[in-house]
Amino acid sequence: MIESRIEDDEGGRQSNLINNTMMSDANSLISDKKDPKKPNLTAEDQKKIQDTVNRALAIGKEDIMNFKVISIKKSLFFRLFISGTIEYGNFIGDEPIKIKYEFVSGETWQKEDGLIRGNTQYSCKGEGLYNYYSYGQNFEISYRSINAFGWPQLVLNCFTIDSDGNEIVKGYGCVHVPTSTGRHMRRVHIFKSTENTSFWDKFFGNHLSFGEKNNEVTNPKVISSGQEREISRASCEGFVNIVFQVVFRDVEKFGLIIK
Repeated sequence: MIESRIEDDEGGRQSNLINNTMMSDANSLISDKKDPKKPNLTAEDQKKIQDTVNRALAIGKEDIMNFKVISIKKSLFFRLFISGTIEYGNFIGDEPIKIKYEFVSGETWQKEDGLIRGNTQYSCKGEGLYNYYSYGQNFEISYRSINAFGWPQLVLNCFTIDSDGNEIVKGYGCVHVPTSTGRHMRRVHIFKSTENTSFWDKFFGNHLSFGEKNNEVTNPKVISSGQEREISRASCEGFVNIVFQVVFRDVEKFGLIIK
């Protein structure tokens, strides 16, 4: 039987990365030589065996190189895995409300998997013991980065419907993803600018969309940055309860201490 092993240059470890189909062809040819009832291998058969082995070795070397490249890339980043649920909310008034959510992060953060944004369904306030808005919207996303600057935040845009059936803004909120592993519960307060103030012009600037959604802030980073928020006058419209599940990987390699 033919068996070929390729040594790893760094660790000296050996890898059996020979393509099974090619090697079975070569072994079948050699078995013919060992059988006395069958004629010896011809020059053409020997060349076919050598070509099969060479192709298998080439595939094995390519697999090892790809494995090394992937390993190097993985070692250049630390990773953050986020999952959770937008559970429920409580707002002023009784109109139906839906939530548009979006993750915002710094320039060094790259999304690896999952969805950055999404929407909940419209929900109405319950009665009695269930006097809140129930959503149960799950989310899941993973990031990689080289430093903690620009730590991800979850931005919420809440909408309701007016008498004409158009969506109008109920309020905004944002919260940082927890900086420790495990399960965390966060209550996000929803705010909205009061009328007759310079809040929209100075804080939101040119990020408004004058259309069906009644001055919706189209850039979520405006909400998450909080710049010049001190000049605004805002009212609290309620809160949203969110559960986070957070997992880290390789943060110690970058000098980060996670408690």
